[in-house]
Amino acid sequence: MIESFAGAVLAGGRSTRMGCDKATLDPFGRGELLDIAVQSLRSSGAVAIGAIGGESSRASSDGHATVPDSFPGEGPLGGIITALRWSPVDLVVVIACDMPFLTHGPINQLFAHACDHPSLAAVLAELDGRVQPLTAIWRRSLALDRLEAGFDAGERAPRRLLDVLPIEIIECADSDALIDLDSPEDIERYADLARERMTGDS
Repeated sequence: MIESFAGAVLAGGRSTRMGCDKATLDPFGRGELLDIAVQSLRSSGAVAIGAIGGESSRASSDGHATVPDSFPGEGPLGGIITALRWSPVDLVVVIACDMPFLTHGPINQLFAHACDHPSLAAVLAELDGRVQPLTAIWRRSLALDRLEAGFDAGERAPRRLLDVLPIEIIECADSDALIDLDSPEDIERYADLARERMTGDS
């Protein structure tokens, strides 16, 4: 059976450290972060794309849906649950909206691994030895009930529920694509890398 996947971008975070809405931020002149995420999902073959939470009014004009967060202000686990409930297919790539160098490469790696291992509830990327729950593909039929149970029990961090799920963690070939921006200092830190990647794309 040939599987397909949907893509969801978590766009409703408070961004307190950045001091602004990260989804609409264009830190390096390469496009707004939400647009980069959506384009990466589109180029990787997602059959549907949704922006979870946030206030993006441009959704209908560029081909992705705006999906209200079922648990606004309750953290990323609620956003993942919302994404799994919204998805029209079983496999759902869920990513944060703050990765300026994201491409289709890591998304395709996650999808291929999930297809090869259908008993896994999730496949998560790893960056610098740290698991990235917000760069992951989830299989709704195996993950949703347990995530909802954890949420109902008071958990808000997806990382703390990984032990109760059959998952695998993989290292993506393009690790720079997984870099995220949490603060203005991060923008300064990765400015040279942004210039290098823009030169390589030209």
